[in-house]
Amino acid sequence: MSTGKQPSAPSAPPLAPSPTSPALPDQETEWKGRGYKDCLTCTIIGTGAFGITGLYALRMARPSAPGSRMGKMLMAYVGVGFLAASVVRWNLTPSEMLETLVTGKVPPDALSKS
Repeated sequence: MSTGKQPSAPSAPPLAPSPTSPALPDQETEWKGRGYKDCLTCTIIGTGAFGITGLYALRMARPSAPGSRMGKMLMAYVGVGFLAASVVRWNLTPSEMLETLVTGKVPPDALSKS
């Protein structure tokens, strides 16, 4: 006769890091490995796209444009945001932009560029 109980499977021990596993790199060394640099054409096209989009949004925020007052204010903020992104795009490489977004700090070598 069966009692209805199934034999339980042995439980596996929790996984722990082994002393031979490589340590995770810290953020500083990880960023140094990302030395990606855009070509001049990519920088110009990206900057132009952000700038033109910002100017278009500011044009839609003008007083004579159709729409509500709140919509125009929103478009003005969007336009200024795109123009700011255009300036950032021109001055920083993609890896520097990513580092700035993640850490909140501009890398020191980005400030010394001429």
